[in-house]
Amino acid sequence: LILGEEVPHTGTVRRASGLEISYVSQKVDHLQGALRDFPAEEGIDATQFMTILRKLDFPRAAFEGEMGAYSAGQKKKVLLAASLLFYAMGQPVYVLLLVGLSYANFAMARRIRPGKRNTLFLPVIVNLAVLGLFKYLDFFLGIFGITVADGGVMLAALRGITNGLNSIGFAFRSPTSALPLGLSFYAFQVISYVADVYRGKVKAERSFFNLLLYLSMFPKMMQGPIVRYEQVARQLMDRRTTPRAAFEGAQRFIIGLAKKVLLADYAGKVVASLSTGGGNGTFVGAWLAALMFMFQIYFDFSGYSDMAIGLGRIFGFRYCENFDLPYISTSITEFWRRWHMSLGSFFRDYVYIPLGGNRRGKARQILNLLAVWALTGLWHGASWNFVLWGLYFFVLLSIEKQIAPKLETLPFIVRNLVTMFFVLIGWVLFMNTSLSGIGSAFAAMFGGGTSFAGSGVSLQLKNSLPLLLTCLIGSSVLPRWFGFIWSGLFGMGRSDRRGAVTVKKGIYLASVFLFLILLLWLCTVSLVGSTSSPSMYAQF
Repeated sequence: LILGEEVPHTGTVRRASGLEISYVSQKVDHLQGALRDFPAEEGIDATQFMTILRKLDFPRAAFEGEMGAYSAGQKKKVLLAASLLFYAMGQPVYVLLLVGLSYANFAMARRIRPGKRNTLFLPVIVNLAVLGLFKYLDFFLGIFGITVADGGVMLAALRGITNGLNSIGFAFRSPTSALPLGLSFYAFQVISYVADVYRGKVKAERSFFNLLLYLSMFPKMMQGPIVRYEQVARQLMDRRTTPRAAFEGAQRFIIGLAKKVLLADYAGKVVASLSTGGGNGTFVGAWLAALMFMFQIYFDFSGYSDMAIGLGRIFGFRYCENFDLPYISTSITEFWRRWHMSLGSFFRDYVYIPLGGNRRGKARQILNLLAVWALTGLWHGASWNFVLWGLYFFVLLSIEKQIAPKLETLPFIVRNLVTMFFVLIGWVLFMNTSLSGIGSAFAAMFGGGTSFAGSGVSLQLKNSLPLLLTCLIGSSVLPRWFGFIWSGLFGMGRSDRRGAVTVKKGIYLASVFLFLILLLWLCTVSLVGSTSSPSMYAQF
C-alpha cells in the first residue's frame, strides 16, 4: 500500500530498492505512532485508516495506485547535484571535506547503539576535531605563543594540497581562507544527527545520499538555520512542491533579500564610513556606529534566514524559524529565545541539558551556563572579543535570574529599553575584533572620545535618521501588525486563503504581488553597480 503497488501472491517478487526500503521504514514508523491513538480492541475501519494516511501526508500513490517514490528520488538527485555545484562555486576543494565528513558520519551513525554512550564518542570527537582543526588551530597556537604563517597553518597546508592536485590535471582555485564555507553550521547539524540517533529520536539514515542532501542543501548551507535531521527526515522521503508553497517561499525570500540589501547593507555603509573617517571616535559617532551595527547584524542575518527558509519552502521543505523580533524583548533571557533560535536550542539540548541543566543545584547550573556561553562566543569566531561577548551574556543572565521578579514589575517600555541598552553594549564587543578597539569604542561612548561630534559626524547623523527610523520600525512588531490588518481588511484569515478566488481575495493577492515586485525592483537597483557585500555570518 505504501509503495502504491499490488504485490502478487504467487511468483517472484522483485527486490525493493534501498530508497524504497528507507521510505517504507519511515512511513511505518509514522503509521505506528498514529495507530496508538486507537484502542487495540476496537480496531479501525477502512475510512479511518485512509484518513490517517492523509493526515500523515502519505503520497497520492499510497491510495491511488500510482508510483510516486521514483519522482521523489529524481528530485533529490537534482537538488543534491545543484547544492554541491553551488558549494563548489565558492570553494571547490572543500567539497571533498563536505562529502568525506558526511560519509564518515553516515558510517559511524549506523554503528551507534541507542543509550550506549561509548558508541557516540567517536562521531562527536571526529566532528569537533574537524571543526577545531579548521577554525581554531591558529587561535590556540597563538595562545601558546606559537607563531603561525601568514593566513594560518591550515591555509598553507590547503594551498599545498591544491597545488598538488592541480599538478596532476585538476584546476582547483587556490583557497583564500582556511575556514570552509558553512562548516560551523553543518558540523553542528551532523552532531545533532548522531546525538539524536544515540537518543533513539531518529533512526540512522540508510541512504548516504539522503544524509549528504540534508547537510548540503544550498538554501541553508552557508548560514543556517541549524536544521535538525528529525525536522526534515520525513520531507527528504516525501515532499510536495505546490504553486502555493512556491509563492509563499518567493515572498519570504524577497522580504529577506530586502532586509539584507535595503537595510543591512546601507547600515553597514554608515558603520564603515564612521570607522574609516574617524567619526566613531566622537561621542555621537560612537553611539551612531553602535546603533547602526545593531541593526546591520539583525537585518543581515535574519534576512539571510528568511531567504533560506523561503528557498526551502519553494523546494517543499519547512525549515525551523531562526528569528522572532528579538529587539522587542524585555529581558536578556527573552532576547536569546528570539535571536538565532536554532543555535540557542542546539546549545540548550546538546550542551546545557546533558551537563545537568538546573537539576543539580545552583552552583552547577551557573557552571553549566558558563560553559554554554563560553562556547556560544567561541562558536562565532576564533577571537577573544567573541569569547568576551559570550561571557558578557553569561554574567547578564546570571544576574537576571536573581532579580527577574523585580524586573517584571517595571513597565514594558522601561524593560525593553534597558534590555536593548545591554544588547547594544554586547554588539560593541562583537563588532571590535581587538581589545584596544573595544576600549576605544567604550571610551568614546562614555565621555572619553576626541570630541562630542564633529561637523562630519553631525551631517552623517542627519543623513542617517531616515534609515535609523526605518530600521527601528522594521525591527518592531509594526510590520507584522500591518500585515494582519491588511489581510483582515480583505477577509483573508488563515482558513480563507485556500478557498476559491473572490474579488476581495484577488485584490489582496494582487497588492501583495505588486509589493513584492516593488521590493525586488528596489533590491535590483541597489545591487546594480554596487560592490560585493557578503552576509556577515558567512565569516563564522
